[in-house]
Amino acid sequence: MPAISLQTLRHGRALLLACLALAVMLSWWYLYRMAGGMPAMDAPMPFQPGATFIMWMVMMVGMMLPSAAPGILMFAAARPQASKDEALPYLFTLGYLLAWAGYSALATATQWGLHASGLLTPAQALSGSLLAGLLLITAGVFQWTPWKRACLRYCRSPLGMVAEGFPTRRHHALGAGIRLGLYCAGCCWALMALMFVGGVMSLAWMALLTLVILLEKVIAPWQRLANMLGLALVAYGSWLVFT
Repeated sequence: MPAISLQTLRHGRALLLACLALAVMLSWWYLYRMAGGMPAMDAPMPFQPGATFIMWMVMMVGMMLPSAAPGILMFAAARPQASKDEALPYLFTLGYLLAWAGYSALATATQWGLHASGLLTPAQALSGSLLAGLLLITAGVFQWTPWKRACLRYCRSPLGMVAEGFPTRRHHALGAGIRLGLYCAGCCWALMALMFVGGVMSLAWMALLTLVILLEKVIAPWQRLANMLGLALVAYGSWLVFT
């Protein structure tokens, strides 16, 4: 099989990057329109499972793709020049998002349970400082666990799979993306759950968490950042619980 040229590979990666950027921008545009279109209410709106799942899924695209983009581009760059299948990086990305679709389903079920129990404010945040504080403490403690470190290490550099042989078949690329998505969900689930502290539709809270997750995955002293973030979350959560 003849090798494809470096120029073709660069063009393919540029197109992939453009598609990722477009998906992120469209997601944030949707979330902005959705948040801006929500009327001010004194009581929670009726729960709509389908619309809530779509909201969470779009949120995952907008918040997680920016931090996953370096890994996706690494995957595209590691594709052997002999491989002409340009769909592999896109299937890898699809697999990544499928893993987050599972998280979105769990988040939707959690939101439904909290809504049914009357534990959410009209802004879809936890009512009362006790629950919010306990969730912050949980997220902070999780930052110090071996599970967090292991998942974050894989999310930062997902090319360990390439050492075992690049997934040249489409279903293998899809499976590799799902695996990366599961590691990232295992790394970031607690931080994403903090949406229930700031309000599920709070754009400012989304942007802050997106920045934190991105920094954890791209800066060199990531372990120090994770530890300091854990300390800050535990301190703030404790303040909410005990004041």
